[in-house]
Amino acid sequence: MPDNGAFLWDWFWELRQAQPSGFSGPVPISNGELALWCQLTGNIVRREEVAILKSMDARFSLEVEKENDAIRARDAT
Repeated sequence: MPDNGAFLWDWFWELRQAQPSGFSGPVPISNGELALWCQLTGNIVRREEVAILKSMDARFSLEVEKENDAIRARDAT
């Protein structure tokens, strides 16, 4: 990610910190949680940035799921 987008990583990890783990992996960041985070932090998030954050979150969840599958497969042998 370009340096001028580094703030998105900061925002993403702030949002992820507040997310509990679900039974089968990370719980996706909801629109309500994003809105509350904006209200609490005073950050103004543009529509495009919301889309990027949601995409980052979806990819994060997918990668965690892959990692968990690999761990289960390794443990089963």
